[in-house]
Amino acid sequence: MQNAIYRYLPDMEHFVEQIRAIPEAEIDFKPAPDAWSIHEIVVHLFDVEIMLQYRLKSVLAEENPVIRAFDQDLWAQNLKYSSLNMEHHLQALIAMRRAFAPVLEQVREEDWERTGEHTEDGTLTARTIAEKICVSHLETHVKQVQRNRDAYAAQK
Repeated sequence: MQNAIYRYLPDMEHFVEQIRAIPEAEIDFKPAPDAWSIHEIVVHLFDVEIMLQYRLKSVLAEENPVIRAFDQDLWAQNLKYSSLNMEHHLQALIAMRRAFAPVLEQVREEDWERTGEHTEDGTLTARTIAEKICVSHLETHVKQVQRNRDAYAAQK
C-alpha cells in the first residue's frame, strides 16, 4: 500500500503533463461514436477522483457506510463532459490529489481493513478503494488514452 500512496500524486502529475502535450485535434477525437474522447476521459477522472476520495473518507471515518454506485456514461452524457473546460479539470485533479495525499499518508495499517457496503459490489475495504484511487483507475485510463491516440494516428 505504501508504494501506491507514494505514487498517488506523481502519477497524476505525469498524466497531466502527458495530456497537455497532446495536440488539440487528438484531444477531442473519438475512436467510435460511443467511445470517449481524451477530453471526456479527463473530466471522468476528475469526477471519479471526487467519488473515490469521498468513498475512502467515508469508510475511514464512519462505521460501514453505504457507498453508492453511479452510471459513468450517464454522467458523461448528461453533464456534457465534452463541453467542460479540460484545463480546469487537469488543474483540479492535481489540486485534489495534493490535498488528499496527506490523508492517505496518515492512515493506520489497521484502518485499511475498515469496510463500506457498495450498492452494486458489496463489501469493500478501505484498502480496495485506495488501490483503485491510487493505481488501477488511472492506469486503466492511461491505456485508454493511448488507444485513442493509436486510433487517431491510424486514420491518417
